[in-house]
Amino acid sequence: MRPILLPLAILVSLPLGPALGPALGQSGVVLDNKAQYENCMRLADETPEEAYKSGIAWFERGGGSAAEHCVATALMNLGNYREAAARLAALAETPDVKQRPTTRGLILSQAAQAWSELGEAGKAAAARDEAVALAPDDPELRLERAIARIAAGQHFEAIDDLNRAAETAPRRVDVLLIRASAYRYLGQLELARDDVDRALAIRPDFQDAILERGVIYRAEGDKDAARRDFLWVLDVAPEGPAGDAARMNLEEMDVRVE
Repeated sequence: MRPILLPLAILVSLPLGPALGPALGQSGVVLDNKAQYENCMRLADETPEEAYKSGIAWFERGGGSAAEHCVATALMNLGNYREAAARLAALAETPDVKQRPTTRGLILSQAAQAWSELGEAGKAAAARDEAVALAPDDPELRLERAIARIAAGQHFEAIDDLNRAAETAPRRVDVLLIRASAYRYLGQLELARDDVDRALAIRPDFQDAILERGVIYRAEGDKDAARRDFLWVLDVAPEGPAGDAARMNLEEMDVRVE
């Protein structure tokens, strides 16, 4: 699970000082908040054990909300979802975070990821809903809630979120592609194909879009066109999810893949 790197606005209101850049910690040591946060979050992705220790030490030196977010993210990547969710929920209620709705929304969205990993669907949905209410025009929050809604079988509700995300970020190919798959699931193949074409106009060699186009062709009964797209995906990405999906589709079409 990718760590969510918060906007640097979260650092502005730390108790360390009102501005970005170096500030005095409780021990009197000068701390570079921006650099330290980015480094801690990189560690959370690569070596979360080290990030957890580093974040705790930073928090004890006065690292505030930025340090706490790094600690929570490290816990997420270590699989300690319950403690991560608790820390993120508490962080979302701190005064400096509550002053910044988009930042708070991102933290709540990350908490929702933790609740989902724990199987707490109700808590995850509530956190995502609150996150989107705080920042309704943030395409990332809309996209994450749409993905969760699709997983729950709520395709129409997901499309509502994806429509809003596409309005605010019209060149996000991931938004277009996920909306295409939702339309396809609902049998609205023309709308699905339109979104795939838009995505490919932005990124002509986007293998996931070509895979989705192949699936749409297959649903339309155009097996020759579908086969061309699946074989193209296998040629450029034989390993990984896209290649696996292309291979499965070809096998289901009774095409033997060497």
